[in-house]
Amino acid sequence: MSFEERYHAVPVAAADKTDTSRLEAGGKIMLPPSALHKLAQLEIAYPMLFEITNQVNGRKLHCGVLEFIASEGSALLPHWMMENLQVGHGDMVKIKSATLPKGTYVKLRPQSKTFLDIANPKAVLENTLRNFSALTKGETIRILYNKKEFDIDVVEVKPREAGAISIVDTDVNVDFDAPADYVEPVYKPAVKHAESFRDMEGEEAEPEMDSGGVKAFRGAGARPNGKAVQSDSSMQVDDLPQEKKSALQWKLRFDRFGGRQPSKEESCGGEEQGFKAFEGRGTSIRG
Repeated sequence: MSFEERYHAVPVAAADKTDTSRLEAGGKIMLPPSALHKLAQLEIAYPMLFEITNQVNGRKLHCGVLEFIASEGSALLPHWMMENLQVGHGDMVKIKSATLPKGTYVKLRPQSKTFLDIANPKAVLENTLRNFSALTKGETIRILYNKKEFDIDVVEVKPREAGAISIVDTDVNVDFDAPADYVEPVYKPAVKHAESFRDMEGEEAEPEMDSGGVKAFRGAGARPNGKAVQSDSSMQVDDLPQEKKSALQWKLRFDRFGGRQPSKEESCGGEEQGFKAFEGRGTSIRG
């Protein structure tokens, strides 16, 4: 035989106790003293586990019992249980005894990524789950830590047959899924920094100088009378072909004339216009 009764669901906040935080942060309920008497007659084995069902929508979950101090006809439930069952204060629920297999595995998913800010979430869970007797697949439990509430989904349990497991006196492997509000970061490929101007400008960064029109060993000649000889070697650097210069090179170029074009007098060493080489007058030996 099994225990089965119907009670009015009442939140544990209505219990005649000063501190109800311990009742809220757990997976156990409170039943009236008459329930203990019936359970003793039925010789229900420990730990006592129960299945709570909302007969209106069929939602159910599993739990243990903490004390038998509730008012007759009512059962005290943590607020998170009432949210899972979708029942309000005073709604009727069916409570019956249950036998569940010992759990070997459970996958949990925090509702908020703030749970990951806890320094040691594994230790927090191990300590908090001691207040639970059973876990049901699909339910959302609530734990308290450092005066904060954390809702955690039960994604999967093993063994799977009953859809719920007992976590009393058993070793359970706990796995974490990504938080429900976690957003996968968008991958952005790293920008490869150029190691040289050639990487930045391609093959134009270091162009081969075009030798067309440029003569080697350019220099200024001088006549015996000290006058400079004009030649095409007076070509300035700025007169060189520019078609292969890149934008980057232009930024790095130094201007010898302060950004202005050299005058013809500056490029020719100040020689007056009309000067021609080898135009002196000769004198015959005969006079």
